[in-house]
Amino acid sequence: MQPREAPNCGESRPVPSPVPPLLVLLMLLALPVIIFWRPGFFYIIDDWTALIQMAERPFGQYLVTPDGEQWFPFFLLLYYGLVKIAGEQYSLLVLINCLGTGVNAFLLYNFFRRHWAPGLALTLSLLYVISAAHHAIAWNAFYFGYLLSLGFFLGALLLTDRYLHAPSGGKLWGIGVCAVLSLLSHNYPLVGLLALPLYIFLMGDRVSWGAFWAVAGVVGLVYVLFAAGYFRFAGLNAAASRNLQVFASLPGPAYLLHLLCGAWLSPFLYLFWGHFHFPIPVYIAGVALLSFSVAAIWRWGEKADRRLALWALSVNLLPFFLVSLTRYQRSVSQAFVARYDIFTLIGALLLVGIAWRLLAARMPSLRWAKALGGIILAAMVCGQLFSLPIWTAQYLEMSRLARKCYIVLNQGTSASQSITAEEYRKFCPDAYPTITPAQARAIRRLLGGVPGQS
Repeated sequence: MQPREAPNCGESRPVPSPVPPLLVLLMLLALPVIIFWRPGFFYIIDDWTALIQMAERPFGQYLVTPDGEQWFPFFLLLYYGLVKIAGEQYSLLVLINCLGTGVNAFLLYNFFRRHWAPGLALTLSLLYVISAAHHAIAWNAFYFGYLLSLGFFLGALLLTDRYLHAPSGGKLWGIGVCAVLSLLSHNYPLVGLLALPLYIFLMGDRVSWGAFWAVAGVVGLVYVLFAAGYFRFAGLNAAASRNLQVFASLPGPAYLLHLLCGAWLSPFLYLFWGHFHFPIPVYIAGVALLSFSVAAIWRWGEKADRRLALWALSVNLLPFFLVSLTRYQRSVSQAFVARYDIFTLIGALLLVGIAWRLLAARMPSLRWAKALGGIILAAMVCGQLFSLPIWTAQYLEMSRLARKCYIVLNQGTSASQSITAEEYRKFCPDAYPTITPAQARAIRRLLGGVPGQS
């Protein structure tokens, strides 16, 4: 992190980078592969839900059937193709997820460059891509939908920023297409799409009401199209399928706690650790960094700094209005699930970046600024590296149990003779479907491989 007399962040103009964009892209693609990719993995957790649906339903029905309360046919279409190509070679799907993480980090880098110098933009993008929060995405093939959704959202955001400075019909169409594909890849950013017109409203030097209403109209049209498809193929019964009391009562303090923890606290903890069972020092560091960032922006920031910070807080908060509504009754720990943080880390890094610029400009010298930035970065990187083995071991064990159970069921052997009840429960927890021998054989035909030789 290097101090810089930066132009006002509200100008949102990219500064020429001394590092070629292609080199940045290759770097961001390589890092998640090096950190997260492992050979020998096997289908786990939510993967089996989709595999059962693929094996037991006609292709058209599989595409439009909701997964619990989620409805994302575009992702299911791509996932079907990926599974047919990979078969039992699950490591290929893990590799694709790692590369998708790198692509999203590159899109994020380009967004950061619209506001900051290339050095700060690259530093924060590298910090994003090495975050151990990505373990939950990289090692679950089914979570490719989150990567798709985030990527299209970032595409819509970049086009929104460009539309703010140079409106055109082509950019408006691009925003609409990216927004639709984001929702059809995963429903997490449903309410979060409101952040696109909000960006126009907050970040324009002089708000262009024409640009604001144009982007707001596109987002509204996307909502209409998505609602029509959702109610046609999923309906309100799907929305309450895993959250039986979601429409039964008004949310209370537990909802608010889940909302605030998921939107603002969780990503700052994941900056220092990559496992949601956080040690006490991580809570201290995360809360301190969040508090300092907000205080520094409020105390030292100019109007454009505060507007970007307000947008960063909003882009994290908006999706959780709906996510918390469907999860808060289970446990507040659901707010700290790592797969949400590939989205919320973006808002956290925006706050950190703004606060760092303001602090660095007030440091006694460049040497002091570099020293402080190095200490903070070292703490974050060490936390990611030390926590990564915890998740690696857990997912390797889940993969081993999944492979063992799958092979036993395909061999037609009684599960009680070859796999313990405890192992079977770990492979098929209550939240996911129990795989029967008939389903295992159907999945085997779908994958087109031979059990035990993948």
